[in-house]
Amino acid sequence: MPFGLKLRRTRRYNVLSKNCFVTRIRLLDSNVIECTLSVESTGQECLEAVAQRLELRETHYFGLWFLSKSQQARWVELEKPLKKHLDKFSNEPLLFFGVMFYVPNVSWLQQEATRYQYYLQVKKDVLEGRLRCTLEQVIRLAGLAVQADFGDYNQFDSQDFLREYVLFPMDLALEEAVLEELTQKVAQEHKAHRTIMETVCTWAFSLWGFS
Repeated sequence: MPFGLKLRRTRRYNVLSKNCFVTRIRLLDSNVIECTLSVESTGQECLEAVAQRLELRETHYFGLWFLSKSQQARWVELEKPLKKHLDKFSNEPLLFFGVMFYVPNVSWLQQEATRYQYYLQVKKDVLEGRLRCTLEQVIRLAGLAVQADFGDYNQFDSQDFLREYVLFPMDLALEEAVLEELTQKVAQEHKAHRTIMETVCTWAFSLWGFS
C-alpha cells in the first residue's frame, strides 16, 4: 500500500490519509480498477491514470461519468478537483470510463487501443439497448465481436462456446429455438471474417450514422 499507511473505511471512500483517497472506476469491459488520488487531484488526473492502465494515448476522446444523487448519468468536469465534485453531486464514489466524443470516421483514431475502446463502447450500447439496430445488424456485429474477442474461427474445434457468450441485446426476448438459429448465424458470420479492429470499428461507426 502506498506510503505504508493503514487503510481505513469511511462511509464514502477508502481513505489512505486525510490528503489521499481511493476511487473505483468501471471500465468498458466491466472490470473495476482503483485509483489512489490526492484530494486536490482533478478529474483529468484520474482520467490520465486510467488511460495509463489501458495504454491509451488519445485520451481527448474519453471521459469519466457517474450517477448523480438523482440517478442521472453526469460527466465529470475534468478540470475540477474530483473528490469535491463527487462529494457534491454523486450518489457514490464509483466512476465509469467511456467514450465522450465521437469522430466522423474511424481513420481519425490513430491508436489500436483507442479503436478497441470505441468497439467496447458500441458493443456495450447495443447489448444494453441504448443503440438500436436491426436483427441483421445485431448478427453482423455479434460476428465481428466474436472475431475481435476470440480471434479466427478456425482456432476452435466447435462453436459451442458461443452459447455462453452474450451475443444479443438484453431486451431482445428470444425463444430457445430462435436463439439457437441466430447463434448459428453468428457462427457463420464469424467464419467469414479475418478482420482487424479497424474493420470492426468502421462497421460499428455505421450504427452511429457516421461513414
